[in-house]
Amino acid sequence: MADALAACLAALGVAADMIPASPAVRANRLRTLTAHKSVLIVLENVTDAAQVSPFIPISSASAVLVTSNSQLSDLVTSGAEARRLEPLDGAAGVHMVTELVGARARQEPEAVAELVRRCAGLPVALQVAVSGLVGRPSRSIESVVAAIDADETGSAPFTRAGWEALAAVFSHAYAALDEETARLYRLLGLYPGGDLAADTAAALVARSPATTDAAIGALIEAGLLEEDSAQRLSLHTIVRRHAAQLTEQLDAEQVHQAVLRGVVEHLTVTAAFADLAILGTERYRCTPASVVDGHRSPFVGADARSRALDWLDRERTNLLAVQRSAAEQGWHEWAWQLAEALTAVYVTRRYYVDWTVSSQLGADSARAVGNPRAEARLRSFVSRAWIELEQPERAREELIIRALPLAEAAGDGRLLASVWEFIGRYRDATDPQSAATAYARSLSLFADENDSRGIAFVTYFLAQAQCRGGDLEQAEHTMGTALTLIRALAEPDARMTGRCLTELGRVLDARGDHRRAREMFTEAIEVLAGSGDAFYEAAAHEQLVRLAEQDRDAETMRVSLRRMVRIHRELGGDRVGELTERLGRLTDPE
Repeated sequence: MADALAACLAALGVAADMIPASPAVRANRLRTLTAHKSVLIVLENVTDAAQVSPFIPISSASAVLVTSNSQLSDLVTSGAEARRLEPLDGAAGVHMVTELVGARARQEPEAVAELVRRCAGLPVALQVAVSGLVGRPSRSIESVVAAIDADETGSAPFTRAGWEALAAVFSHAYAALDEETARLYRLLGLYPGGDLAADTAAALVARSPATTDAAIGALIEAGLLEEDSAQRLSLHTIVRRHAAQLTEQLDAEQVHQAVLRGVVEHLTVTAAFADLAILGTERYRCTPASVVDGHRSPFVGADARSRALDWLDRERTNLLAVQRSAAEQGWHEWAWQLAEALTAVYVTRRYYVDWTVSSQLGADSARAVGNPRAEARLRSFVSRAWIELEQPERAREELIIRALPLAEAAGDGRLLASVWEFIGRYRDATDPQSAATAYARSLSLFADENDSRGIAFVTYFLAQAQCRGGDLEQAEHTMGTALTLIRALAEPDARMTGRCLTELGRVLDARGDHRRAREMFTEAIEVLAGSGDAFYEAAAHEQLVRLAEQDRDAETMRVSLRRMVRIHRELGGDRVGELTERLGRLTDPE
């Protein structure tokens, strides 16, 4: 539910940095955003009425459409209107066929009625059945019905009562496919995810992109495969069942294993490349660098980071399904490596629930293959998600009870340093007075490993802890050190540089050095504007406005407030009205 709320907020234009951590606050934010809009929220495959209430908007001009295989009687008693969807009746089915094939339907009313009956009134079956008629105006509908009757290919019956005849409808369409297209159709029934891209389909069938594209086009033409505006491919649920039955009948178990392995390897490698593009090569990882050997990254160029993040975001539900499938097959190396790569999107886009599920699967797989390093890494890192989900005890269990002993026994200094960093961040949220001790331990371990990135980032977190503890003099010195270290990194990190400049400005301001504080905020704005990190740029502007107000510098206030309004509007922030009002109170000479 929490991740679905995040997805709704993102669809409404709220940037990841603006999405609240708490599910309750996310629900309130959704209601606020939709209060004066007319929106339709669609919730698919709901299993419990309680899953729906956080999505109900307060605007009478909006609606929530829920699909479910359950009765959800609690929703009905609360005022929801239930609609039981049955297959198309005779008249509706005839209308659909007429819309698809035109005048021929009116010329063969008996054949059309029989075709609707053979397809059990299911739109997808009707679409598949008449797909061969669209480009062949001389072919009769009666001949299609006769061909379906005569077809015995793939006659394994569907288990759903009353729908047994559908197998013949799809088998008739399947029989007209060439060998490569038929193979792709069958093997799509094995795909663990929902939709997929063409490159994943190519990995599925172990064929060249050109061969796969031709087969994809033929399946779309046959009405068996759907393609959306983003070129994402999918099989209707009923069609997928037919494809799965065919591959079960016609392809050997060794083929099934090879197909799944190909998909798992392809997506794990691509996810590993995405992780590298998003978080850099210096990030501590347990996944061996050799996992991408012999492969070419699809994420190159100036926009590599944003494209990698968008890919992970788009594929995240499929990747989780593939990870689960890998674990079930006993391919635990891939399962935990995929879990580690997925953290790049979880930590950035704040899909906290998926993060906990993926990390648990990954940690269990790491333990299954005797890799305590990977298990400790996944358990310690996911503590951040548990804290954001307001479950500190679960964070403590994963981090201190499970991860720390594993890291201590692993003999990996960087891993242990990383775990102590997360202990510091856990204590920041639960026992701030003891956070500095954990950070100091982490710094010592990172120093032993000559890990400049780890030292730089933990120094930043330590300075924050010192500031919260009231030791401003030490915080200034530590934050200045962090800034120097971050700027000296081999892989530049403008986001962390800007954040550090902003925090150093806040410390200087608290110590009474307003001039230097303004210099820090101004520089932070320049750095963050140049890197596109608008959320943190807005935070720096806010600090600059505060100082400009003290200095009666109306022009600086106007410039920064205008930029803040623009940023919050672009990111879907909830402060646009407040900031606009503040800007309006200033005398504008223009």
